[in-house]
Amino acid sequence: MTTTTNPVIELRQKAQVTIPKGIVKKLGLNEGDKLEIYEQDGEIRIVPVVVCPASYIDSLKKEIESLRKVRK
Repeated sequence: MTTTTNPVIELRQKAQVTIPKGIVKKLGLNEGDKLEIYEQDGEIRIVPVVVCPASYIDSLKKEIESLRKVRK
């Protein structure tokens, strides 16, 4: 069984934290990427998210609607 130690980070001024470089690299994160942060069951969760323009989402909805009509 392999065990790894999780790095301990410090909560800094203005509630800032630094994500360890190994985690950033493993997840392929880059400067400017968006992250969602929330609390769940007493834990802090940070999840990478993709932000899409509303116009792109609207065009996808229209495409899905047209595909549904074709299947009927």
